Amino acid sequence: MSRVVVVFLIGAIGISWAAIFGRLAAPAPPVMVALWRMIFAAPFLVGLALARGELPRGRDGWVLLVGGALFALDLTLWYTSLTLTSIANATLLVNTTSLSIGLWSWFTQGERLGWRFWAPAALALGGAGLVVRADLGQGEAVWGDVLAIFGSFAYAAYLIVVKQARARCTALGAMAMATVGALVSLLAYALVMRVPLTGYPANAWWSFLGSAFVTHILGMTCIVWSLRYLRSTFAALALLAQPVGSTALAWLVLDEAIGVEQGLGALAVGVGVVLCARAAGRG
Repeated sequence: MSRVVVVFLIGAIGISWAAIFGRLAAPAPPVMVALWRMIFAAPFLVGLALARGELPRGRDGWVLLVGGALFALDLTLWYTSLTLTSIANATLLVNTTSLSIGLWSWFTQGERLGWRFWAPAALALGGAGLVVRADLGQGEAVWGDVLAIFGSFAYAAYLIVVKQARARCTALGAMAMATVGALVSLLAYALVMRVPLTGYPANAWWSFLGSAFVTHILGMTCIVWSLRYLRSTFAALALLAQPVGSTALAWLVLDEAIGVEQGLGALAVGVGVVLCARAAGRG
């Protein structure tokens, strides 16, 4: 397996903790989990990018700020969905970006992917369907699923914007600028909606720190770095590895049960992702 894929998988493991930190942050509102994640991560990323002379400027900087706003929207919708539906459902649905990104790449970049990619892609998406089917149609879970789906659209737009900017800037610079864009957007929302910025218990603050350093700085930076070298369609599909990791962590850390159907679906996702990685390597 290539170094790029290894780095991408490290990133996937890092972001798999995002849902766990989101749950452990209760009773902090979802938008506060996202905002404090950015507040803690931004000084580190921006400071390092400035020291290395890698902070994007001009058009790329503005593009990444817009990408950060899209990421802020994605996080707000997703963290809210975690309060309504299972971690497996929320995390899987927010990562079903492969179809929209695949169509975007086909229309705008001329990416051509044969059956060696699309067959395992179908397997992975079919497995994804098994994972979520158990909770669909059960009360508030429906609204959580809907929010996660809308979050996936914002996430797809974020990935597209960041991948385009990554052709001309470093992973560190891209992450720093996108984080600033997300921070500004989330802070503006919190101030307008008068969401308290402080006054939360210790468990919430530890979760904010974990979200910033494990999920954002480690996980997201690894993913953004690898996007420069991976086909965007594979990158989006490989992110389906996150729900598998998050579901396993939810079982281990939060005792959130996994049914047989969900387990089979997770296995299908894992096999599909590995086969897609091999197909992308041939490309």
